[in-house]
Amino acid sequence: MNEIYELERKMWDAAVSEDKSAFLDIVSQTAVMVCGGYRCTGAEYADFIGDFGVAAYEISGFEMTAESDDMIAVHYIVNTKADRPENADMAGKFHVASVWKRTGGKWQLVFNMDSRIVGE
Repeated sequence: MNEIYELERKMWDAAVSEDKSAFLDIVSQTAVMVCGGYRCTGAEYADFIGDFGVAAYEISGFEMTAESDDMIAVHYIVNTKADRPENADMAGKFHVASVWKRTGGKWQLVFNMDSRIVGE
């Protein structure tokens, strides 16, 4: 599970540093990404990385919810800070669910969905 936690961190690090290449190294281009109610592929989401607008993040409550030899599902809370006032909608606390699949000995994100936690 530590490996998947580190991959989640790498995904967030790539997003914060707006590094599309690093993001697509661990996120499948065909991944299903559901963020803020908007659905897109991993490749489409990577195109947004240049305007991501998150300056920092903190992961807590990381848990594995299902595991097999080639798939792992996790969920956690991420608390984000926006990089500029105009990106304030990117700041807050979110519940995240992800599914990772091992293909050819390498883990890749194949599903990711977040939901804002309101009232905190």
